[in-house]
Amino acid sequence: MSIITQDQAEKLRAADIAVPDVNETCIGCSACVAISEDVFELNDEGISEVVALDSYDGKDVDDAIAACPVDAISWENSRA
Repeated sequence: MSIITQDQAEKLRAADIAVPDVNETCIGCSACVAISEDVFELNDEGISEVVALDSYDGKDVDDAIAACPVDAISWENSRA
């Protein structure tokens, strides 16, 4: 799996596809990975990152957002 690049995320948002975003408050608890391993993975520093996909529909992202103890995950669906 590859981590989504800023360019890939911008292209998806331009196509009006919502993209999950993990901000700098992530503590690496891995709850999001446990809930939605197709969408999130921990990097070498133990911080969650979003995997590049064509769509995030049906991938339990809302559940991962709800489970994040520091509210580090959100949907980004507007053009940057």
